Amino acid sequence: MSTVDTAEPRQELALRSQAELTVEQVVAQVQKIQQVQRAVMKDGEHFGVIPGATKPSLLKPGAEKLCETFRLAPRYRAEKQAHPDGHLDVFVTCELTHIPTGLFFGEGLGACTTRETKYAYRQAERTCPKCSKPAIIKGKAEYGGGWLCFKKKNGCGAKFADDAPEIVSQEGGRIPNDALADAWNTVVKMAKKRALVDAVLTATAASDIFTQDLEDTGKADIGSAATASTPATGGPAVESAVADAPSDEVKKRRRQAHALISKLVKAGSAPQIDEEAINHGMTAEYGTARVADLTYAQLLNLIERLSAKEQELGL
Repeated sequence: MSTVDTAEPRQELALRSQAELTVEQVVAQVQKIQQVQRAVMKDGEHFGVIPGATKPSLLKPGAEKLCETFRLAPRYRAEKQAHPDGHLDVFVTCELTHIPTGLFFGEGLGACTTRETKYAYRQAERTCPKCSKPAIIKGKAEYGGGWLCFKKKNGCGAKFADDAPEIVSQEGGRIPNDALADAWNTVVKMAKKRALVDAVLTATAASDIFTQDLEDTGKADIGSAATASTPATGGPAVESAVADAPSDEVKKRRRQAHALISKLVKAGSAPQIDEEAINHGMTAEYGTARVADLTYAQLLNLIERLSAKEQELGL
């Protein structure tokens, strides 16, 4: 019985089996990653650029492209710890195997927990005493201030004074998330993604070209309670907030946010994902439903949230 073989798998096996790489082979690997970045990867999809950072951040689709390039198959091991208070900790190890040879290539670690701010808390919405809809927003000072049951959030349009007890007595702003189980699947996927990115960066020695994922740098948490609860009205405050970000970078992120919103709406994978629901959520979180009115910090936060929902829905 004859065995069919090719020169390329034998060469790859020899290369992966040798004790060390030559300088030429190291240079060739770096050049291959750079060529893939220029020819295949797209900014905002496979990697992201943070203003002020010296290297782009590798995103999950970019890590998958490098796996395809170097013929690497990821395998995951996950450890989960559920706590009596409803929180979940997830620790994932990602092992990369070279497909043609079956040799171990490298591994990475990733962790995620519902104790992270974005999962541990939620924005409490005040309810209208007249129509019982969670549509109460703070009225703009130029229109008399007070509180408004916002019609664009399916409210009734009722208005209330600044000190109306039926409104101010309600809990608002950031409060502990009482539906932590809703985030469990997202936390598992996030830990898995972090492990993959870490494994690819380590195994392919790409850390001199890319840094850690945008979501893991802390930049995605800029839109915390203090920032997210400040309405973005498009005035001087917004202009100063984006002053430290290049205008072309802001425009690029706005296009990215619009593309993600369009993708989620068109997919229709969940009944709560439609344009109106997204607009309501943005208004409650950022004080505006217009992407163009967001500060740069809020824009990054919105993109991170939309990307997490995209990943959760498997889009």
